[in-house]
Amino acid sequence: LSPVFPMAGVAMPSPASLEPAQANHPCAKMRLSGRQNNMPDEFCLASTKTGRPCSRRKDGDCALPFCRAHRDKGDGAFRIVPHPTAGHVLVANFAIPKGYKTVFWGTRKRWRDTKEGEDYAMTFRVNGGVIDPTTHKTGSQMQFMSCPGPNERMNMRSSNEFFGATHDKGLVGREFVVTEDIPKNHQLLIWYGAQWFDSRDMKRIDVGTKRYPATLKRTAPLDDATNQKEGSKKVKVKA
Repeated sequence: LSPVFPMAGVAMPSPASLEPAQANHPCAKMRLSGRQNNMPDEFCLASTKTGRPCSRRKDGDCALPFCRAHRDKGDGAFRIVPHPTAGHVLVANFAIPKGYKTVFWGTRKRWRDTKEGEDYAMTFRVNGGVIDPTTHKTGSQMQFMSCPGPNERMNMRSSNEFFGATHDKGLVGREFVVTEDIPKNHQLLIWYGAQWFDSRDMKRIDVGTKRYPATLKRTAPLDDATNQKEGSKKVKVKA
């Protein structure tokens, strides 16, 4: 069920963890001890692939809190990689701290106008239709978040912070927040909801692999923590 992603899994050299901005960084307000910009109305929210906060201003022609480059190519904190049975998944390009913010974004549509993206679409504002991320398969990385399996738990959550007006015809988004420290190469996980699986007659299965682990439940058996399965069926989005 994963959209086609050209060049997926081509890993670039990356740092071990997110680093604070350098002294000449232009954003006056920072968060996470200097590791992320805290002025989304003015500066890009993303990180570079070298693990530093982006120093560019957000694209003024778009509601999203990203510069044009990071909107088109994605946040350097994440990368999309192939999965043995799930198509593609989203992993941390370097260690990402709890509280890091990003955006699930795409084209605002009415639900009945969503075709390819119906398995990936997410509710926008009240009476605002849905966000269809499949219109931007490279830059809109959050569409590749997996759903945790029975022995796994989510490490991302949505907030009530939206980008774009209720009936915007352009790109809109919803804020997502990292809920715990995510090690490098670990998957980003969000709960799709039981109804998502039931309506498709699909069974929820663990998605973690040895190469790209998933966050385990604290009560998961030891064998699951040391030997995550190489392959599990993944399905897409979002209640």
